[in-house]
Amino acid sequence: MLEGNRKRVQQLTGPEIWAFIVARVLIGFAVGVFAVAYFPRIATHLAWPALILGALLFMVAAKGLLRRGA
Repeated sequence: MLEGNRKRVQQLTGPEIWAFIVARVLIGFAVGVFAVAYFPRIATHLAWPALILGALLFMVAAKGLLRRGA
């Protein structure tokens, strides 16, 4: 299964990859807006762990980018 996914991802063009990234960000933003609007108590408790996890993932990704550039 992973091998098939890897082959499909390798066939994507640059603009298609960026489209997926932007789409994920926009969908995540929209879900966040709806959560805050309709479920503010739940959204507040979920925001901090999501922010911390996102920051950790960003640091891991940045570390990988720096390692490749060295």
